[in-house]
Amino acid sequence: MKSKKVTSASVVILVAIALMLTINSSFAQTSNKTDIIVDGEREVKNYSTTSKESTMLEGTGTSKYGKYKVQVNWTSDYTGSENVFNIHFLDAKTGIELPGLTYSVMLFKGEISLLDGTIRKNQTSPQQIYMFKEEGIYNLRISSIDGTREKIDFPFQIKLRQP
Repeated sequence: MKSKKVTSASVVILVAIALMLTINSSFAQTSNKTDIIVDGEREVKNYSTTSKESTMLEGTGTSKYGKYKVQVNWTSDYTGSENVFNIHFLDAKTGIELPGLTYSVMLFKGEISLLDGTIRKNQTSPQQIYMFKEEGIYNLRISSIDGTREKIDFPFQIKLRQP
């Protein structure tokens, strides 16, 4: 019984933190004003940050059922340094965290250029770390969530390290 209280308290804390840190960024069918246009059909928010800032990215799954909400806490850095992505899955209806789900993750430069060596299948770790050689707009794609066809894309910008 005690573990259920800890789990409930953890969920309440996670929801409170998410509410405080969440950027208005539902990527599935958004009509928000944007800072960067990746192409003529899709608008994305400019999530560029300064070195070692933490940014909460949030979106809902893109399948017709929208079963999952995905939260990504991105600790950003410049080119040549580690960028840490902490990934949390929540039930889209209840908001309850769903730990231990399997998923695939990959990186794109822009929206269509898959970066070699970035596909990681059947992941269960809530943390993914990537280093970027070049500045630019990237897209973190999380897919095959718990074996489903749901996916979510998180666009963000990496800046060049200044000498």
